[in-house]
Amino acid sequence: MDVVIRACALGTVLVVGACAQPSATDASVGEDSSESGTDATATGALSDLPGETETETETETGADCPPPPCAACTCENGELSCACLEPAAGFIELEGVDYVLGQGPNALALSSTDSRQFWAFQPAQDQRQPAPLFVFFNGGPGVSSGMLLGLSTGERSFDPKLTGPDAAVVDNPHSWTSFANLLWIDARQTGFSYGLLSDPSDASARAQAMDVASFNSYRDAADFVRTLLRFLAAHPSLRATEVVLVAESYGGIRAQIMLDMLLWANAYEDGTRKLSDAALVDEIQTHHLEVHASTAAADVSAQFGRQVLIQPALTGSVQQFTAGAMFEQPDSVIEQFALELGVDYPSCAEKGGPCDAYGNAISFIGNQGRSAYDYRAPASWLNDVFNLVAARLNDVDATQALLGVEITNIAGIAARDRPQGWRFVSADPYPADADLGNWPDHGGALQAWDRYFLSFNAEALGQFRSYEARLLNVDPADGHFGELFVSNLVFVDTLITDAAYDVVIYTPAIPAALESYTGLVAGVIVDPDAREWTIEYQDGVLGDPGARVVSVPSYAASHAVSYDAPGKLHADVSAWLGG
Repeated sequence: MDVVIRACALGTVLVVGACAQPSATDASVGEDSSESGTDATATGALSDLPGETETETETETGADCPPPPCAACTCENGELSCACLEPAAGFIELEGVDYVLGQGPNALALSSTDSRQFWAFQPAQDQRQPAPLFVFFNGGPGVSSGMLLGLSTGERSFDPKLTGPDAAVVDNPHSWTSFANLLWIDARQTGFSYGLLSDPSDASARAQAMDVASFNSYRDAADFVRTLLRFLAAHPSLRATEVVLVAESYGGIRAQIMLDMLLWANAYEDGTRKLSDAALVDEIQTHHLEVHASTAAADVSAQFGRQVLIQPALTGSVQQFTAGAMFEQPDSVIEQFALELGVDYPSCAEKGGPCDAYGNAISFIGNQGRSAYDYRAPASWLNDVFNLVAARLNDVDATQALLGVEITNIAGIAARDRPQGWRFVSADPYPADADLGNWPDHGGALQAWDRYFLSFNAEALGQFRSYEARLLNVDPADGHFGELFVSNLVFVDTLITDAAYDVVIYTPAIPAALESYTGLVAGVIVDPDAREWTIEYQDGVLGDPGARVVSVPSYAASHAVSYDAPGKLHADVSAWLGG
């Protein structure tokens, strides 16, 4: 490509044109504020994938230095030299890749397009000891990670319950930086990430590029693996740190593919998986050999061996089928909901004839003017959340306050840096940037086929669910993703949330869904008191792991657990991490 994007380093050396140090003052931003929420100086390093940089702090106290602010410090002749981590954000450019999708006679040789993947980083509050790196992403597919970024996992939040009517962004009392370094990644052409074409003004070129080759479950997971590994390679102090995937909704499927790629990289070249990508395998194995001196799953899991799944999709339509069967039972959650409203619930058994029990329950909740993502809330719940995320992240001041960086200084964000950038084929469903916020005032006006921030890319979702994806058995409804979860679980410690008011992802249905994989699973024991599931494996499979335990804390919450129960989720994850 003609334009090279440089990700911002996490150090603190002054270099013109990269990221900014966060403000040491209150980061709250009023709705009408014209000032940034940061008192920033442009910092970072200008290189394609920079390493960390170092800053020196001199003291007048003689030979002894003061207590170091982080572990990456040395003291010599009274001078404290540190490479502490700072908040940062940027892009990692992914080149187009030739690969094979699917298996057998239906497999297709495909080529993905170039893209720029947006990431945002916040360091752990206490850097004197090593901390894991939590990697956050939402689902959809086609949904940005802005929901997890702003509600409420990082240093700051735009949760209206915290901000009140007079601010857009405030300090988050439940920040996960109390126990981890945090990294958020936006999926291809969602959030702040965008695609690249030599001539994006050509609508036919955009239509050809908005295809299954660049938008499918396996290409998507490979994008995230590449972005994560390149981020780690660019920041040596984090390269060998423990990584914990934090996935919401469809992100649960993405996490299983990512973990499978990282644990069993060879399978993505020998034809035993639904994607063959030799370049991806080489990049994964290079990381493993340099960091672990091994590519064995048992060794790799020391780094990639934990996941937090927030209301996750895991087993495709199998999960929906088992949920539907539970909704048909007497005194089900749907029956209780109907009783609370004083209405009758016409179950499939009562209707007779062909009937999708899961779809019947979802439709019933919608017909009552409620949302299946939160049956206490109006049917507009999902759009309301998307609109909140879009309102905050389409505002430059709020975005800078949330991230703690001078975001307009990041190469690749402004209009001048993205002449090849694009988001969609047709702009009709997507409001203009100027109608949503003030990005054009700071970064310049973008072309009609591009946007600064998208909460949701409907065209991308359509490709994940396309006829081609179904033909290749890689669409999100395919049941084989559950096999990946069961296999990963042998090496990956797992926490799954159980939100009481979410019917779209009905967590109590997952154990029954897992039991349907009889080739791998002998049974699942649910312990409601301990809030645990024990998955028992069939003899002779996957190295005879015997059984694995999953932590399943419960929440009086909607699909967005970090939004409704941030304090409890923070405490549960912290305790699970320590355990």
